[in-house]
Amino acid sequence: MSDNREQYRSEYDEARRIVRDELRSTLFVEAGAGTGKTSALVDRVVALVESGITIERIVAITFTEKAAAELRDRVRAKLEERADVPTAREALDGLDRAPISTIHAFGLSMMKSFAAEAATDPAFVMQDEMLSERRFEEQWRLYLSTLHADADAKAAVGRVLGLGMTTKDLQKLAKELARLPGLAAHLTAQPLAADDLAWPGLGAIIEEIDGLGAESVSPTDGLRMFVDELRALVERIRGAGSDQEPALASGASILNKKLGNTGAAPAWRPTDIKIVRQTLLDICARLTDALARARSQALAEVLPYVVRFVAQDAAARRREGVLVFDDVIVGPRDVLQSPEAARILRARYDVMLIDEFQDTDPLQVDIATAFAVDPDTGALEPGRLFLVGDPKQSIYRFRRADMAVYERTRVMVEAADALFPTLALNHRSQPAIIDWVNTVFGGIIGEGDQPHIQPRYAPIHAARDGVLHGAGVAVMGDAGDLNARQTRQVEAEQIALRCAAVLRDHWEVADRSSGEVRPAQYRDIAILIPTRAVLAPLERAFRRERIPYRVEGGSLIYATQEVRDLLNCLAAIDDPADEVAVVGALRGLAFGCSDVELARHKLAGGRFNYLSGDSDTREGPVVDALRTLKAFHGLRHELALAALVEKFVAERGQDETGILVGTNRDSFRRMRFVVEQARKFEANGPESLRAFVAWMEQRATSTILDREGAGLDDDEDAVRILTVHGAKGLEFPIVFVAGLSAAPMVNFMPTYAVDRIDGRVAVHIGAKTRNCVFELGDTAALHTAEKDHIRAEFERLLYVA
Repeated sequence: MSDNREQYRSEYDEARRIVRDELRSTLFVEAGAGTGKTSALVDRVVALVESGITIERIVAITFTEKAAAELRDRVRAKLEERADVPTAREALDGLDRAPISTIHAFGLSMMKSFAAEAATDPAFVMQDEMLSERRFEEQWRLYLSTLHADADAKAAVGRVLGLGMTTKDLQKLAKELARLPGLAAHLTAQPLAADDLAWPGLGAIIEEIDGLGAESVSPTDGLRMFVDELRALVERIRGAGSDQEPALASGASILNKKLGNTGAAPAWRPTDIKIVRQTLLDICARLTDALARARSQALAEVLPYVVRFVAQDAAARRREGVLVFDDVIVGPRDVLQSPEAARILRARYDVMLIDEFQDTDPLQVDIATAFAVDPDTGALEPGRLFLVGDPKQSIYRFRRADMAVYERTRVMVEAADALFPTLALNHRSQPAIIDWVNTVFGGIIGEGDQPHIQPRYAPIHAARDGVLHGAGVAVMGDAGDLNARQTRQVEAEQIALRCAAVLRDHWEVADRSSGEVRPAQYRDIAILIPTRAVLAPLERAFRRERIPYRVEGGSLIYATQEVRDLLNCLAAIDDPADEVAVVGALRGLAFGCSDVELARHKLAGGRFNYLSGDSDTREGPVVDALRTLKAFHGLRHELALAALVEKFVAERGQDETGILVGTNRDSFRRMRFVVEQARKFEANGPESLRAFVAWMEQRATSTILDREGAGLDDDEDAVRILTVHGAKGLEFPIVFVAGLSAAPMVNFMPTYAVDRIDGRVAVHIGAKTRNCVFELGDTAALHTAEKDHIRAEFERLLYVA
């Protein structure tokens, strides 16, 4: 072992000692990847028990239920090793009652304890995401219907709709606000205001346009046509009276036009055509500014009604005893604003340990702070709080995790003389991987010049010795001239071939359970992808090479070929006029019609609308498939939704196909998954097939937070494909990271942008492509900040992979 290795080991041992022994101090531990974070947590819990704190008075918060179960099991094993110590024996007896859980499970217990203070029915039930979404939409429709009786509300809604906002945009404002617990209360206390609207002089604009001399130019000249169009718009606005704003909004597409080299320069002489174009652009800019201010004002007027709905709906859920996951965080956070409630919580528990602190959202931090701060003095009480995480692995901004919150908490506990031990000795990876990671990400993540956006890169060090047969780190591909689709296809083919080569070339891995070196198997390989766009070409490549694979995680299941094929079939059953869905169904797994068969059917005069009558006289595989779709179309009102889906899956043999196709046993599970989703979808009452398909398609384009199918079957030797988020916290001997050619979507602007440092809020809704955007607040500054956060998180996402 080198001198440096000895130094790293010594520093690591000292950090572990601090975790075990400094029980009277607040600890903020930075634990790099593979450095024994869970082991350190176990040491801390056992040390607290042996110091005399009963296990029931120790709160340990983890990020997932799986992590909580693992932590409990490892604490049990450690206590069993120490069973000769009386406090350890007592802790074993009480371990099943210990609050070792996710933050949501802990919040759930608090909601039951503080049900009265939280104005919640103590017999409440938790709704899953599907039912809560359906309930939300129903309540929103009811709320909109009540606004007609409120003259001010009716006027506010009418104004935004007249300015181009859609009803879907309005609902999105409410839905996105509901997904940001605590923001409705913030906007109630500090409502956003818009700048005053000053209309440009429309008469003066008409004079400017008339002064361009367009009447002498041919009416077919492109620039003359634009002049006439713009002048007609201004005249329409001027004569619209009280409807000036809708008239202006109706011309948004005109104001958004690019003039470029429009118009023939000689036709406009002696006037310089560049001056004409610039004058017109200036006029458009003034009108666009007026439109933007009007929309901002209208958004400011309607937003309080959206905020009111979200707040009222949350209160109604509590009264009715039907809660969603965010309620069990918001409720305790709100209750703990009361010093008396904080005292009760502090009297019940002695210490709180929080794992994966880099992924903790602001409300969860508020709960931890209320527990750790003495309500009488306002000071952080030493020894009550133990935080452990790795800021380099913060990748859940879409779940409200924020580096600004992490940094603010770090500064707060630093001011209270907390200790900051660092675990930096990696026991997981080979030295070649650690060296590569430090070299690359030391430069990418950097020195932490803006810690509220990107932390300082803290290197990790390898504890393992030895080299296994196979590549330590390898890079495939290079910068080429291929488009995105071609790049993904080539990448998928190379990965499939490399996976086959792993077994052919006898790569070695260290078995996790025994530690023995053995030849690699397919089950040792994981493919990590940042987005679902990479999945389809990977599936095709693996099937072509006959490599068994398994897609893991709820965020990917909707993008699998089997699910897409089944949704095409269901859409085709619902709507015979949807020829895209019908053809997709015919080409899919259920019917297997080839492109040649489809072409022959079309060339023979056949149609794909199965209600057209063609299928009554024709023959062939395409016609047989259309008859089947027609039969199920007739059943859609006779059978319940789930029964219809299950009957179709069974009759087309899609369950069995997954078993018969040896390279993809996953397809069986995918079909059953869709059937289960249909059952859950109609659990709250009858629903149409169209509504179900629309909901599934919406899920296919959104971020899914659940996990589906954790772990391989014991007898299944298959490559696993996961998102980077889904793989976080898991370990694989061999990993391929795909999709690195995809850049982060920095132009994405969330509906609500929040600055966690100063509390500023900006709202952005609408479609830029049709010049129909409504903005309120300092959107430019917060959009710039959001871009910085997105880029920084993308870099951390690569580090996690």
